[in-house]
Amino acid sequence: MAKKKTRRLRKAFFAGVATLLPTVLTIFILVVCFNFLDEKIAQPITSFIRTQLSSDFAKDQYWSKVLGYQEWQLDQEVSSDPLHEGDIPFEEKVIAHVPSWLGFCIGLILVLAVGIIFKGYLGRQLLRLLEGWIQKIPLIKVIYPYAKQVTEFFFKEKKTIEYQTAVAVQYPRKGLWSIGFITSEGFKEISKEAGTTVVSIFIPSSPTPITGYTILVPREQTIPLDLSVDEALRFTISAGVILPDQQKPDEGEGANEEET
Repeated sequence: MAKKKTRRLRKAFFAGVATLLPTVLTIFILVVCFNFLDEKIAQPITSFIRTQLSSDFAKDQYWSKVLGYQEWQLDQEVSSDPLHEGDIPFEEKVIAHVPSWLGFCIGLILVLAVGIIFKGYLGRQLLRLLEGWIQKIPLIKVIYPYAKQVTEFFFKEKKTIEYQTAVAVQYPRKGLWSIGFITSEGFKEISKEAGTTVVSIFIPSSPTPITGYTILVPREQTIPLDLSVDEALRFTISAGVILPDQQKPDEGEGANEEET
């Protein structure tokens, strides 16, 4: 009896973890991206603008001539003169003049500009040149290619290979099933020798799906799967951890197996 209760509690706990984990991970990734943009881009931009507006040149050319501030209004400390009652220190004027969200907005615009520039032909050539220099740095050249592969998989609009159909095929031997993609009709001579139509199938490897194996298989030996390209690739990259919803086994099946 105690074992059954412990098993139920364990199953309930892991069910709760499985329910919360996708949401928690999504929030975590968004928070990390936001913090990176805010701390590494937005805050330095805001600090730089405030520093420049606090300089003597800015006081003379911008605050005095453009905004019409008087000399006593540009002091770092509030004057005790009753005529200047209610005035605030110049430093606080600068902060109010350049709010924190300004640097964040400029950071977003800069990221967008980088994307537009490097999306063009000249930008891509410049990026290749920069990457060539980066990959000559001892430690970075080991990390950078893999980081680039991950980002390209999630953000690049055009995949390296234009897959057609996700299929299951018995490979590398009968009884072992692999997920691959039909990339084209196979060789004419092989189809003629086999007496049936063969297709080319690319079987990606885990966790880097840009590498793998290309095999030729009779079409009737493949099983078309109700999977999108992204779902099949996510399954491969996660080493089988991320299952598409429509391919998950029924809850009853897992429960029956566990009871037995």
